[in-house]
Amino acid sequence: MRGSTFQRRVALIMLALLVFAVLAACGGGGSKATSTSATGATVTSRASASAGSPQAQGTPSASPYSASPSVNSTVTPHKIGGSGTPGASPSTSSTPVGPATATAGPTKTSSVDHRGDAFAYGWNVAVRGDKDGGAHNDKVIAAVQDTGFGWVRFQVEWRQIERQPDQWDPLPLDTLVNQFNSQGIQILIVVAKAPDWALDPNGTQFLTDFGRFQHVMNFLADRYQGKVQAWEIWNEENLATEMGGKVRPRDYVELLKAGSAGVRAGDPKAKVVFGGLTPNGVNDPAIAIDDVQYLRLIYNLGGDGVKNAFDILGAHVSSTHNTPDDMYPDHPGDKQGWNDHPSFFFRRAEQLRQVMLQFGDDAKSMWITEFGWTTANQAPGYEYGADNTEQNVADYLTRSFEIMRTEWDFVTGAFVWNLNWSTLAPATDEKSPWSAVNADWSPRPAYAAMKALSKP
Repeated sequence: MRGSTFQRRVALIMLALLVFAVLAACGGGGSKATSTSATGATVTSRASASAGSPQAQGTPSASPYSASPSVNSTVTPHKIGGSGTPGASPSTSSTPVGPATATAGPTKTSSVDHRGDAFAYGWNVAVRGDKDGGAHNDKVIAAVQDTGFGWVRFQVEWRQIERQPDQWDPLPLDTLVNQFNSQGIQILIVVAKAPDWALDPNGTQFLTDFGRFQHVMNFLADRYQGKVQAWEIWNEENLATEMGGKVRPRDYVELLKAGSAGVRAGDPKAKVVFGGLTPNGVNDPAIAIDDVQYLRLIYNLGGDGVKNAFDILGAHVSSTHNTPDDMYPDHPGDKQGWNDHPSFFFRRAEQLRQVMLQFGDDAKSMWITEFGWTTANQAPGYEYGADNTEQNVADYLTRSFEIMRTEWDFVTGAFVWNLNWSTLAPATDEKSPWSAVNADWSPRPAYAAMKALSKP
């Protein structure tokens, strides 16, 4: 079905200064750290966190419709490794969901080897949708093409696209999609952030009517048919702040089925990507649920209905200051902190894959939609970045792609966090030190390494 007639709120759009943040939950690197939600609420309490334990954190909310030119006021700090459990002291009780696999072990897919598939080399990008953003986006496109990557990923907020039921504000997104599509760049958009009017006022479930999400995804997929190649259904849905304050796996089962139905009706050729989970070891629904446990719960609850609702499993993986070859507990590395739980490691993806195998979903592939490493980072909770030199980051990224292309037979795409947040956010913002370019667009070693990367 097609989206209903939309009303363009031109006055708002003319004021809009968009900073479309790409992000992703572990953004490029995917570890957990203290972060502030879009509402300003602290997700991780460092005062009560115990060093070295896994945490959960939110992804920066990239809104293309913000009227404020301030980057800090329009995005949420990107989540990357912190040193403690979010919002929980050692005495805080939590709801256990069952033991996670301790080590990755040999990874295999039982029926399909995806290493011969076309691979999506992608960047998480910071882009602009305002009337003066074209020159900035041209630089993003040039950098993507210069590095030989063919994909970009950024987030769109539902609450900005549909401010009231059937009142649509798509023009800034039109500008972005058309600009990137015209240059042959393929696009993965993650849609998240429900408008207040869609939330269940009783708090018994996430949305009053999950059909409303199907409606917005149908509107978007239909409008950008053939221009947006993949849609990621929500972001870090195992984090309470992303799901109305409480993690209920059944909510995501309904959200995924509704979103998938909307995409497939609007653009049958577009890929539907399962929303990347935030890596963590917390099992308190008021904060987060362990990503491996959460995925297992989704399969248990949704059965074939869930399997049929997505084409690719999206995943966010943490790295902190650990190498791509390290993994807890057998080989956690020799650095202190951020290494006592598998969610702090790149190879966490192997554990997510084992859940797919457990439930017979082995024919599907996986995209790592956020991963990377930060250098020295001024933001609280990212202290581990001081252990990573610029050359370390370049080497780790190169090795991670080698692992994905040669050792893992299940990954068909990866989106580095991030290309260019440094060009919009100040140096004190946690997202900047993850960037592959400096604030003046000059390349860092990570950029050169990705440009030199063999891309068969």
